[in-house]
Amino acid sequence: MVDVLLPLVTLVLGFFASFLLELFRNRWTTQNVQAVRNAERLQVAHLERVAFERDGLRAVHAAIHDLLSRVNAIAIHLATAQTAGLDWRESDGGQELKAAAMHATVRCSHESALLLHPPVIEAVERLTTAAYPMYWTRESGSDPNHRREFFEANQAATRAIAARLRDLYGFATGG
Repeated sequence: MVDVLLPLVTLVLGFFASFLLELFRNRWTTQNVQAVRNAERLQVAHLERVAFERDGLRAVHAAIHDLLSRVNAIAIHLATAQTAGLDWRESDGGQELKAAAMHATVRCSHESALLLHPPVIEAVERLTTAAYPMYWTRESGSDPNHRREFFEANQAATRAIAARLRDLYGFATGG
């Protein structure tokens, strides 16, 4: 009887052990697949965030470039108007230049509203604040303090954008 029962018990134990091993293997495989999918989801989310920030930074940089171009156009117009003893705002094209500079300032503000990085937002806000006296007054940009503040703010905004791009792409930021 033991000779018949022993192989039967061994067979049942073998099936039971095989069943348990299969359950554990399925559970382990499921956990690994879920971990891989979660890692892929996190990677995709990170890449989308980087792409969103990169596009936002690119748009802000283009807006800053446009603002700088508009302010420089006013400076050229201001110089020619001052030599003639006129107010640049009332001479030919003065109002259009002023409106273009205002539009560029608003565009900088709008583009920075979509940014996610506070130092870049603050740098752009400083630039738009410094831009106001550059196109609003009669002297517009001829005051050295206004010019210095504007160009320092421009430089700070450009550096903040560059630093954020280095951070996004994993490059070490220089001190």
